[in-house]
Amino acid sequence: MTQRMFFALWPDDALRDAIQARVPDGHGGRPVARDNLHLTLAFIGAADTAYAECLSRAASTVDIEPFAFELTGLGCFRKPGVLWLGDVVPRDPLVRLAQDLNTALIPCGFQPEAREYRPHVTVARKLKAPVARAPIHPIRWSVDGFCLVVSKPGPDGVRYEVVQRYPV
Repeated sequence: MTQRMFFALWPDDALRDAIQARVPDGHGGRPVARDNLHLTLAFIGAADTAYAECLSRAASTVDIEPFAFELTGLGCFRKPGVLWLGDVVPRDPLVRLAQDLNTALIPCGFQPEAREYRPHVTVARKLKAPVARAPIHPIRWSVDGFCLVVSKPGPDGVRYEVVQRYPV
């Protein structure tokens, strides 16, 4: 049996509220469910049990120091029609965490994405029209670990479930 998986930063309730408060009306897209909001560090895709166990063990070797960043902007990826919050400041600690995690997963057979890492929180999908990039009132995100998440399909759409936490 395989499951779709990814590694992410998982916001608490206060952070989820702050993220939702920055999403403008009138984008015409389908909002991401509040409990599904996250910031992806590494997208795995389909993983069988053995692969998932290897990934989980490998992720536990990543050394992470607590850090914080701010989400400072709103924008969209036109091609998939995704509205996001991002423009992370400072970028370096978050990019370093994603790179360290991706590197740790390689011995399991993981292939990191070749494109540049663009940290963001997807807040809506299937936009009817592009949304202009704009600054937002910054949202501070304190990082004290990351999670392994599985995607669970259901009658009301996909639900994300944390299956492993990797604290500092």
